[in-house]
Amino acid sequence: MRVGTMEQAHLFKYLYDMSLDEIASFIDYDETIEASLYKLDMAARTRHIIEAVQLEDMWQSLDEKSQTFDIYISMRLSPMTLASCFHLNHDMNGLEWRFVFPRYDDLPKNSRPKCFGEYLALNKSVQIMDIENYDIDIACEFLDKAYDFSHHKNKPIVPRQQGGFTQ
Repeated sequence: MRVGTMEQAHLFKYLYDMSLDEIASFIDYDETIEASLYKLDMAARTRHIIEAVQLEDMWQSLDEKSQTFDIYISMRLSPMTLASCFHLNHDMNGLEWRFVFPRYDDLPKNSRPKCFGEYLALNKSVQIMDIENYDIDIACEFLDKAYDFSHHKNKPIVPRQQGGFTQ
C-alpha cells in the first residue's frame, strides 16, 4: 500500500475531527470530567453509537516512558456510516482508531482542566490500528462522502508521524 505522509495526515484529521464532533454532541463541553469519563466508559462498554462513530472500548494503560497512565478510547465507524456509502464497495468495517488522553489524576494539579471540553483538548494522539491494511486515499474518499466535514475545511492539515499525532 502506498502511504504518504500527507495522505496519512488527511486520514488522521478526518478521524480526529469526526470523533471530536460526535463526542461533543454526546457530552457537553462544560460537563465535569468525572461524569464525562464515566459516561464514556459506560458508552464504550455497551458499544454505544454516536451518529457516525461507534465507541468500542475504553481502558487505561501504563506509558513506559513517562511512567504515567494514559486513557484509550477505541472507536469504529457506526453501522449507519458504513451503510451510507455502501455503493462505494469499500470495506471500512475494520477501520479502528484510538484517542489517547492523559489520566486526569496524573496531570499536575495546577494545570488540570476544569471541564470535559478542556480535557478533550489534551488529546495526546490518534492511533489508527493496522493502518498498513488500508488504502489511505480510498479511506479518505469514503469518509469524505460519509461525513460532512464542511465546517472543518478551512483548518490546515498538518503532516504527522505514523502512529498518531499530538494536539
